[in-house]
Amino acid sequence: MKNNLIAYSVERIAYSKKKNIFFSYRLSAIRYPLSAKAGFTLAELMVVVGIFAGIFAMILTVLTNSDQSFRVGQDRLAEQQEARRAMDGISGLLRQSNPAWVINGTSYPATVSEASTRIDFYRPVFDANGNITSLKKITFKLDPSNNERLLKKEGTADEVAVAHNISFLNFGAGCAGCGSFNCASVAEDCPAVTIDVRARKKNEFALSSQVSLRNQNATLSSEVEIEEPQEGEF
Repeated sequence: MKNNLIAYSVERIAYSKKKNIFFSYRLSAIRYPLSAKAGFTLAELMVVVGIFAGIFAMILTVLTNSDQSFRVGQDRLAEQQEARRAMDGISGLLRQSNPAWVINGTSYPATVSEASTRIDFYRPVFDANGNITSLKKITFKLDPSNNERLLKKEGTADEVAVAHNISFLNFGAGCAGCGSFNCASVAEDCPAVTIDVRARKKNEFALSSQVSLRNQNATLSSEVEIEEPQEGEF
């Protein structure tokens, strides 16, 4: 009988331990449900979305700034190209001229308009032996219908636009003794012309130069022809 009581007590203790373990597991399941561990709460989702939105905004800002910098660089390059195109086109032809060619007592000078935005001069044309056969009148001026375009006319050929986006153009003919550069025609003792040109698209790019007229000692025969448009044509 005594042995039976001992065995029964041992079984009760074992059963109690198993029951306590079961309730412990059940309480843990209630406190920490699987759904809370396996998924995301609304607050967590909002945090994640906010982080990604911030990253996207930063990337977008970087891309926008890069695009703006690229456009600014392109505009500056375009301004420099137009200003240099204008300067090179004018100075290259002007160097070949003379302050005042004379044929049979008639003078063909290099002149600047009153507004200083137009220049007229004569460029020599040579034959195979290096003799001057004709003088071709060259004119540079701003387009009256679009003052951002620089026009060029050579002889009787059609006018052409040599540069765009020109915001400022000024010619200065050398006066006697080179004391100033604001005369109507180039002086023989100061065979030079100042050129100031600016191009603008977004910002502005400026170039200045002083060009010397080099064909001072050339002599012309009475047979040299003049190629120029009719008076008032251009």
